[in-house]
Amino acid sequence: MNSWYVVLNHLPDMLYGLRYTFLIAIVSLALSMVFGGLVISLLRSKSAAIRAMGFLYIQVFRSLSPYVYVLLVYFALAGATGWKMDPITAAIISLTLLNTAYVAEIYRSVLLTIDGGQWEAAAAMGLSPWKTNSIIIWPQALRTAIPLLLNQFIVILKDSAIVGVIGVKDILYVANAQASITYKQFEYLTAVGVIFILIVFVLSRLSMSLEQRLAWKH
Repeated sequence: MNSWYVVLNHLPDMLYGLRYTFLIAIVSLALSMVFGGLVISLLRSKSAAIRAMGFLYIQVFRSLSPYVYVLLVYFALAGATGWKMDPITAAIISLTLLNTAYVAEIYRSVLLTIDGGQWEAAAAMGLSPWKTNSIIIWPQALRTAIPLLLNQFIVILKDSAIVGVIGVKDILYVANAQASITYKQFEYLTAVGVIFILIVFVLSRLSMSLEQRLAWKH
């Protein structure tokens, strides 16, 4: 009982660290959605060379683990450029680079579900490709992609647990720091695990609910 009381006593500190976990995950997903759109535009280009660039980005940035990206951006990139970046910035850049590739794949999959006849109808109405995309195609694609993007947010949230290795004081960093002082590694790490399980459960249920609503509307 005393062991768990120590953990509960430091629970506010751990939850305070959770704000960095969510900050990094939210910003990384938002940026990945923007840059994922740019990558998918490369894949849909008429130029074979530009399409190859988009394909290469996806293949390269999906090939390494988040842990490697965090170390590369924070240590290797800083060493090569002399730019001493903030740990949170490095974490966001790392996870954005990785998840842009996955978000681009999400966009590609949902765009394939849109009826190609809509392009022909838009062209017949005299709409430019830009207006066709912004008014007709992408609103549908993003609505369909919401559950998939929420699932990707869950992945980013779990991946962000490794950012403590570069000094981000997230929930796992705080738990490890307290565990090293109190020698209650099992209790602290179990508490972190329970918190993540609860968060992922809630987000997963939300994703399933959104997916069912979208399926019902269709």
